[in-house]
Amino acid sequence: MEGIMPDLTRQDAARLKSKLMNAPVAPGGLAPVINVGTEHLLNVLEEQYFKHDLADGISCFKYLEGDYGTGKSQFIQCLADRAHHHGIVTSLVTIGQECPFSSPLSIYRNVVSSFVPASREAGAEEQKGIEILIQRWIRSELRKHGVTPGNAVPDEVKNQIGRPFEEPYLGASDMQAGAAVKALGRRLLAMEAGADLSSADTELISWIRGDNIRSAGLKQTHGLYEPATDATAFQRLKTVVHFLRSRLNYRGFLIAFDEGTRTMSFRRGTVKQRQAIENMLTMINQNAEGEFGGVMFLYAATPELRTDVIQNTYIALKDRIGSVAFIPGQPMTPLIKLDDINTDATLAKIGQRLLDVFSVADRHQWNEPMQLDNMKALINAEKRLLGFPTTVPPRYFVYHWCLLLESQRSNERVIDLAAAGQFVESNRLPESEA
Repeated sequence: MEGIMPDLTRQDAARLKSKLMNAPVAPGGLAPVINVGTEHLLNVLEEQYFKHDLADGISCFKYLEGDYGTGKSQFIQCLADRAHHHGIVTSLVTIGQECPFSSPLSIYRNVVSSFVPASREAGAEEQKGIEILIQRWIRSELRKHGVTPGNAVPDEVKNQIGRPFEEPYLGASDMQAGAAVKALGRRLLAMEAGADLSSADTELISWIRGDNIRSAGLKQTHGLYEPATDATAFQRLKTVVHFLRSRLNYRGFLIAFDEGTRTMSFRRGTVKQRQAIENMLTMINQNAEGEFGGVMFLYAATPELRTDVIQNTYIALKDRIGSVAFIPGQPMTPLIKLDDINTDATLAKIGQRLLDVFSVADRHQWNEPMQLDNMKALINAEKRLLGFPTTVPPRYFVYHWCLLLESQRSNERVIDLAAAGQFVESNRLPESEA
């Protein structure tokens, strides 16, 4: 993946360009197109976990560390792309106001509502959620029996596919969650056989997703009377994951939490901070003990969280994360550091890829030597004006480089260091994106 993807279509290139021009953040499913510098890490994680360990029920925890704009979200999205190539389900959650890590219930809600299956249905936009995983499994099984969507489902086929949702679910960590996923499977199978989605079905999906739903119908029909709480959230997550693996044969899960804003979810010295740390420890410990079989948990944060908060206060978590960074020869090491990977050489490769993307998107033949010289001037100007003595975080570089290329498209010209500095000053990265 050193050069631009040979099968990059003009439509995808235009979509990628549009995303980057609007916001210099990781561009979702197109992130691998412009990814450089982390391939060696991604390769090892893919080989160790996605090809082998997760499918064998082995779990792990990774702590991804990088300063603002150094590519944590980009790394996670590229990792998710690798996971999908091996049939691994992903759930990518942004930690913040919508999902404070101090609340197990918020964690549960966001994880189960963010599940994305590895397979894509033709013509369908990316759909997320526990119900989508069960629906995709049912449709896959129907296809194996020669039944395509919209056709009648013979009773014998329906009975065979419905076995995972009918047989007793013994040993579930949370019996309510176990009953709920079975009930949802029965209803989704019925819908594939022609039944309509009812208000009761919508209530059932909301209940499984962790919403505070109480109704006589749920209690009478499915025996569901207690919505998820902070006290039951992790048990329910374990039950859902175990059911999907053991009954529906999903190979494994990548569940990643990304502190996507400048404000850390951990407030120093508060009850919420202690609870957030406790939640992370619970996940790490229970995962290590095999209670979350086949799951890679990943938490992404800035260096300050580990060095200023965890290092000095939370010894148990510090010991589990460690201080030795992950390298290809040590795939079991939890700590992955991105700051050391970001160099001027990495920025130059990113810049080259973006030049190629813009070329495909606009059908424009660039004066490449001129633009590569312009890129060097831009990087040096960013270092001087933005206070980065060694190298510029990729987010800042991508923002300015995309704007510069767009301004150069109709009138390519050489810019020196002074002109590059004026350009940077005139196009400060918005504070919300910095």
